[in-house]
Amino acid sequence: MTDSSPWLASVCESDLKSSNTQPQPTTTEARHQYLLEQQFEGARVTSGETVPCYDCGDHLHEGRPVSARACRYSDEPTYTITAVYCAGCAPADLTETVQGRSDVLLAADLGLAMARQTHWTILVEPTIVAAA
Repeated sequence: MTDSSPWLASVCESDLKSSNTQPQPTTTEARHQYLLEQQFEGARVTSGETVPCYDCGDHLHEGRPVSARACRYSDEPTYTITAVYCAGCAPADLTETVQGRSDVLLAADLGLAMARQTHWTILVEPTIVAAA
């Protein structure tokens, strides 16, 4: 049996180095982003098996990549998904923000959840694109 700890250390060190010049999130920021993304995993978008794109009206269904905008006012405990966009209409960043409101732009796939005879569309594997 060989000791793999030097190999593991070198892999971990190389993963921490960034190939771009963007500032890297601190451990606290990364943890906050992870927790925020987990809050949206399986989040209910709408009842039924499809959701229309906010801009073009295209009917989006299970398996489609989407962007979703969510917001939360300072006096609300949870975020509300306010818009879903197809890949072609997806905004690159948050342009409209309101003081006292937290906004998040997510990239995710659509999934379908079922219970008995009821279906609803959910977000699967969401990642944060922008937050304000």
